[in-house]
Amino acid sequence: MSLHSPLPPLTFDIPNKVETQVTIQHVLCDRTCHATLPNGKVVIAFIDAHKPRFPLVEGAVMPVRMDVADFSRAEFIQ
Repeated sequence: MSLHSPLPPLTFDIPNKVETQVTIQHVLCDRTCHATLPNGKVVIAFIDAHKPRFPLVEGAVMPVRMDVADFSRAEFIQ
């Protein structure tokens, strides 16, 4: 392969979402709270308005989905 050859095509999809867990720190309203990622970063975590609500309990560890372009917010998944 020469220095001027085009790169080979990607053989896998690059994800646009990642899943992890957060610990709820402070509930702001029935759909939104401050939560901590495993690395200690505090984010806004929320329940999508079109999905059923469930109780947000301080100290609870919950699964979330985050957009790789915006690690400041996380959507709860269940």
